[in-house]
Amino acid sequence: MQDLTQELLAPYIRIEDQRSIKPANEFTQEVLDHYLVGDHVTGVTLPWPQLKDKFRLRNGECTIVGGINSSGKSLVCGQILINAMEQGVKCLSVSLEMSPKSQLARMWRQASLMVEPTIDFGLGFNSWARNKLYFFDKQGSVDIDTLMAVVRYSMDHYNTRMILIDSLMTIAGIATDDYTAQKKVVCLLADACRELDCHIILVCHARKSQSIRDKIDRFSVRGAGELTDRVDNVLLLGRYYNENRESPDAYMAVSKARHWDMAECEFDLWLDLPSLNLLTHDQEPRKINIDDEELDG
Repeated sequence: MQDLTQELLAPYIRIEDQRSIKPANEFTQEVLDHYLVGDHVTGVTLPWPQLKDKFRLRNGECTIVGGINSSGKSLVCGQILINAMEQGVKCLSVSLEMSPKSQLARMWRQASLMVEPTIDFGLGFNSWARNKLYFFDKQGSVDIDTLMAVVRYSMDHYNTRMILIDSLMTIAGIATDDYTAQKKVVCLLADACRELDCHIILVCHARKSQSIRDKIDRFSVRGAGELTDRVDNVLLLGRYYNENRESPDAYMAVSKARHWDMAECEFDLWLDLPSLNLLTHDQEPRKINIDDEELDG
């Protein structure tokens, strides 16, 4: 992504869109598609097979990924982005906590299943991802107007459809106790998903509890209660902190899935240390298939 100046971003600063009232028959085709074409089971599948027909990340929806510090939120989000790219989805990472270099170093490992990926694989991965993965190259914080302009710019110029924002607390001007500002940001992100037909993943921290071993639910997400109310989906990642290698290392909970019937569930995950992928008990680590023809194109 090229250097973004204020002049480049100026046309993408959010302007309030018009609201209109339409009759019911205006939406007939969309409802027919829902039932006849099956668009209710479209979207990006997650890395865990038991969710394939139960829950997906669809355009027009917004997802919170929550967990306590060091639970692996950024790690699993990288795994989700790689999985999305395999499905042909172009992704934008706005990670103000990790540099693009650090993110890619970890993705090389996740994709290759090797602690020390070969240079050939790494270069091949970057070639494979060159038209699929984009980074907003900034660390620290960014104000919400600039963030929304970056999202719109990347969609307009690079056709990105899945955007990772890591994390809520890196958006400038939002104090941990400023619930009104937090609610405003999440409302802007959720509205943008619908307006722009994209999917935004927002990483949020969970509140501190009496013990790091306490399980969390969607009411544990730090900040305004409206955060989880406003988004479509809430995924929670927790760690078990046990020393038994046979026991699971973490758990994933689909705590909220507004548009999916009976999708709420929880399942255990094991960390494959060489690849840093979180997998279910019956999953084998899978090396990303980098297509040679696509590299040459």
